[in-house]
Amino acid sequence: MSVLESQRLSDAVTLHTFTDPRFKTMKVSVNLFLPLEQATAARNAILPSLASRATRAYPDYTALNGRLAQLYGASLSNSVRKMGDFQVLSLSANGISSRYAFGGEDMFAQLTGLLFDVLFDPLKDQEGLFPEDGFRQEQRQLLEMLDSEYNDKMVYAHQRCEELLFQGQNAGLGRCGSRADVEALERRAVTAGWEELLQNAKIEIFALGDCVPDVEAFRARFAGLGKAQPTGLLAYQTPGEARRLTEEQPLSQSKLSMAYLADYTPEERPLFRLMAAALGGVPSSKLFQNVREKMSLCYYCSTGMGAGNRAMFIESGVETANLERAEEAICQQLAALQQGELTEEELLSAKLALVNSQRSVTDSLAAVEGSYLGQAFNGCVLSQEEAVQQILSYTREQVVEAAGRLRLAAVYTLKGGAQHG
Repeated sequence: MSVLESQRLSDAVTLHTFTDPRFKTMKVSVNLFLPLEQATAARNAILPSLASRATRAYPDYTALNGRLAQLYGASLSNSVRKMGDFQVLSLSANGISSRYAFGGEDMFAQLTGLLFDVLFDPLKDQEGLFPEDGFRQEQRQLLEMLDSEYNDKMVYAHQRCEELLFQGQNAGLGRCGSRADVEALERRAVTAGWEELLQNAKIEIFALGDCVPDVEAFRARFAGLGKAQPTGLLAYQTPGEARRLTEEQPLSQSKLSMAYLADYTPEERPLFRLMAAALGGVPSSKLFQNVREKMSLCYYCSTGMGAGNRAMFIESGVETANLERAEEAICQQLAALQQGELTEEELLSAKLALVNSQRSVTDSLAAVEGSYLGQAFNGCVLSQEEAVQQILSYTREQVVEAAGRLRLAAVYTLKGGAQHG
């Protein structure tokens, strides 16, 4: 069984290696962690896609894609996400293992070289700025992505609940900033932001799949870059009376998003994942069986743990007329769990679902990276088998005790009103 090995290249840079010859592919990625701030969120969010459009060596779409085709159909990808009060910008290169290259090429070196071109030598114009046409296109696409999230009311309700929960904190900001901030972006500030990013981010590098990285080559390439940033779960703040916000839109289905906070250590996070699964994360859970099936109060009703924070969210789609009853029923099911109403069969079903999910992590390099990146952020990294055994070891009493620590902190309601067409 392959395990993740981590090596500190500097105070700011860590290389994580997951070597597994079962894969016919490899992936190398660079994840840049920066504190999420209103002033820089939109600027940072556009940078990964803008930098990966073209490089000095491959100065347009055709040249870059021609190079990817030469590398047996390799791909470049980028993403922006949020963990706690950090923005995480990721750039990745994916391709086949060297043993499948017809000419015996070192595919890891080739992929890494291309990724380094994107990171350290993206295309600039004669003024030393990101080219105008590429900048405008990526700005437009970022605005379209924000619009699509607004139009996906399940996503929108969760975002609004998170804003309400972390009101006044950077953790409440959107991972890409606001639409107005994206519209106001200027090329010169964005270009300067790329250099600032490389100097100030905490850098987590992953080399995954059928590959063995040259550690010293990475150490040399990232020497002097990055800045140590202490990451970890958001500090717990005992909630007072739950914050509430209701908005109305012409929708056929209302959305109810409820946020709870709980004081727990990074080592206890798997316990809270299990508790959330038993409450509303699997078909045998209390919310699914009772609120959705028996009472028919929700189209869906599920729980999930927040990324990098101590929040648990309960999300549901509800007929507008049933909003109050649905919220009351959800609270009743949580209260029942807190009072010990959990059978061994219900607990086992939740455990098996989590174990199955955990074992499937190593089926995909993207899933391996996502799992370990979150654990590294929180400061508690477990191997796949360690995580499985920990989940299986929890008792009914521990799950009930964990549920007892939940405190309702925010309730956001997106209320469906008269539709206009």
